Amino acid sequence: MYLNELIEGEKVTLLANINGETLTFDTTINQVSPGKNLVLVNVVFVDGKIVTFRGANLTIDLVVSPISDTPQIFKNVAITLVKKFDGTLTYSISSIASSKNYNRRDSYRCFVGVSTSVQKKLNAIPYDAVIKDVSAGGFSLVVPQDLKFENNQVIHVVLDDYLDELSEKFTFHLYGLVVRSEDLEKNRVLYGCKFNQKVNGIENYIMKKERIRLKKNSGKS
Repeated sequence: MYLNELIEGEKVTLLANINGETLTFDTTINQVSPGKNLVLVNVVFVDGKIVTFRGANLTIDLVVSPISDTPQIFKNVAITLVKKFDGTLTYSISSIASSKNYNRRDSYRCFVGVSTSVQKKLNAIPYDAVIKDVSAGGFSLVVPQDLKFENNQVIHVVLDDYLDELSEKFTFHLYGLVVRSEDLEKNRVLYGCKFNQKVNGIENYIMKKERIRLKKNSGKS
């Protein structure tokens, strides 16, 4: 699928990816350019201001979920805030690449930012760490630079998070297989981990966290 195959009025989601964190913004296509791989979509407001989607290390993906087909993702699209002939502002989004199948459930990263302790193996010495985000398929962890993990090593953390808005506490034992690492500022390292077994209830937790985030972004109490 190409952008010019989308339909005016179709709901789409913009994924803003920056420094390993993903923010989601729902919007609507307001115009399709048949002869170009370009669409115009309605602008997004946060705290009464238009999101410009400009910044270093920022990439934007566009996701569309056809009713009778697999959700599609257009990776790393070009997005520009422009003014239409009638004076209204809109986003112009273009991409020469076709879309790919998208599994939002496994790919969406829910920001957590909760302090925890990590063990290299069961009953091993715990080390201080921070769970940065979690998805249905894994999690990422930030630790001091002198704490080293190897690829394919299994590590264990406990995710404890109390959602004030719901007066509900969640506790998960997460066992992850280290699949990537990234050096960060202030002598820290981020490790990405893939679950080596299913974590019951994690998708429900992610859904509730996302609803709270969206409600805050919309300005609703």
